[in-house]
Formats: sequence, C-alpha cells, structure tokens
Amino acid sequence: MASDNKEKAVISEALDGIQKEITVLDQQRKSLETKMKHLSDSIVVTQAEESKLREEISGLVGKEGLLDRKRNTYKDKLSSLQTKIAKVKKIRQELSDF
Repeated sequence: MASDNKEKAVISEALDGIQKEITVLDQQRKSLETKMKHLSDSIVVTQAEESKLREEISGLVGKEGLLDRKRNTYKDKLSSLQTKIAKVKKIRQELSDF
C-alpha cells in the first residue's frame, strides 16, 4: 500500500510538473501569437505606405516627363527667337551700312 501511495505521489508530482510546463508553454505561445499579429499588422501598414509612395513616384515621373517636354519646347522656341534676332540684327546692320 505504501508503495502504491508513493507511486501515486510520484505520478501526481510528475503530472503537476507537466501541467506547469504546459501552462508556461501556452503563455509563450500566446505571447508569440500576439507578437506575430503585431508584426502582421505592421507589414500591412508598411505595404500600404509602400503602395502609396509608388503611386506618388509614378505621378512625379509623369510630371517630370511633362516638364521635360515643355522645357524642350521652350528651348526650341528660344533657339528660334535667337535665330530671328540674329537675322534682324544682320538686316539692321546691312541697312545702317547704306
């Protein structure tokens, strides 16, 4: 009988130890799940920011192209005006020689 009680006590102690370990592991699991949820939320926020920034970059690239075309148009107009001014100066010079 004493041997049975001793075995039951050992088994009971072992079960208590196992239960405590299960409790600790369960708490660790819940903590990790919470951390993973926060990380997942952060990833979603970061991806949304990335998408927004990509759209902004795309818009800026479009504006850059438009401004570049305008700059080239103005360069062409300036060149044309400089040529006309040079011609007018030449004509004025020729007229003043008379």
